[in-house]
Amino acid sequence: MQKPFTYTLLLAAVLALAACEKTPEDKMESAKESVSEAADSMGDAAEDTGDAIKQKTEEVMED
Repeated sequence: MQKPFTYTLLLAAVLALAACEKTPEDKMESAKESVSEAADSMGDAAEDTGDAIKQKTEEVMED
């Protein structure tokens, strides 16, 4: 008798989660935001790399 009750609870949990799933439009908007954030992060990383190269070049030139 314990197994049917457990299966019922599991099914209810799965259905509840499925009902909360995002719409395709929400998923697309989320993907756009993720791409935008990734592009910003890449830009920041490129800038940091450029600064590090500049600093290293200045250190080498001072020696």
